[in-house]
Parts: sequence; C-alpha cells; structure tokens
Amino acid sequence: MVASVFRLTKQEQTVVAVVLLLLLTGLAVKAYRTAHPPAVPNGRTNLENHAAN
Repeated sequence: MVASVFRLTKQEQTVVAVVLLLLLTGLAVKAYRTAHPPAVPNGRTNLENHAAN
C-alpha cells in the first residue's frame, strides 16, 4: 500500500529526473572548479611576456 502513495506520473518523473540531473551537473562543476582553480594573471600581456624573454 505504501508503494501506491509514491507513484508519479510520467510528467512528474521527467521533472524529478531533470532536477536531479541539474543538481548532479552543478555538483560536478563545483568539484571541477575546486580541483582546477583559475590561473592568476600577472598583469602582463602575452606580447609583453614574449618581449621580456
């Protein structure tokens, strides 16, 4: 009887699946950004770096 209480329509199942997919995508992006921090620019342009070498 408990299983019949939690039955979802196809549309509700789709909404739940999309929400979970977006949540997992957000967590994956957060983990990637934590593991790969952005490079800190040193204030020079590529042309200036080339001329300095």
